[in-house]
Amino acid sequence: MEFTEGDIFYTIIENKYHLHKVLKVDHDFNTYHVLGYSPAEKLPDPEKCDDLTVFIYHFPIDKGGFENPVLFRKSIVRDEELMGYHEYLRQTQNIDSIIQEATRYFHEGYSLTDQKKHEEAIDKYSKAIDLFPTLYEALDNRAFCKMDLGRWQEAIDDFNLSLTIHPYSALAEFSIGECYLKLGDLISAKQHFKRALEIDPDHELSKEFLQRLEEPSNIR
Repeated sequence: MEFTEGDIFYTIIENKYHLHKVLKVDHDFNTYHVLGYSPAEKLPDPEKCDDLTVFIYHFPIDKGGFENPVLFRKSIVRDEELMGYHEYLRQTQNIDSIIQEATRYFHEGYSLTDQKKHEEAIDKYSKAIDLFPTLYEALDNRAFCKMDLGRWQEAIDDFNLSLTIHPYSALAEFSIGECYLKLGDLISAKQHFKRALEIDPDHELSKEFLQRLEEPSNIR
């Protein structure tokens, strides 16, 4: 029997039910990456599988490695269930899979941002960054979400981290300046608008905001 991602199946060993959930299917190596639940005396309520106790968060096994597996129910893989799989990717330095997972989280975050679900988007971007710390686009987008939530200093911290990876970003410098402007630190704001213009002399918003800083009555 072939399983797909999210499938929960069981085997019976010594009169106990051993349930597993398929996290990922590696077709190239004919392998399942699964999460294992604690053995049980009887099968649980199918609608309460999310409440089962996890025995092991990840192990890879050949598709034929289970004896007489039986599909229990179809399900989805939740983000928090993938932590063991992600650690496995890091330990094995499986760069292609790491980038693929990080990109998936990034796009999910982008979609949530479009829906104005900023807290959920921040969580997705954070997962992408955890897997692939040099993904500065995720850092920038997480910072923009924090700006939308009025968390100015946190946004500044993210933009600064992004600049350590991608130092010539007029957008990041301008956005830091905008955050400082919101915090009332006009001197720091002006410095970052100038840095943005040093990177991109045609950055119109930086020109506009610098002009506003020269007219204190226009500062909001």
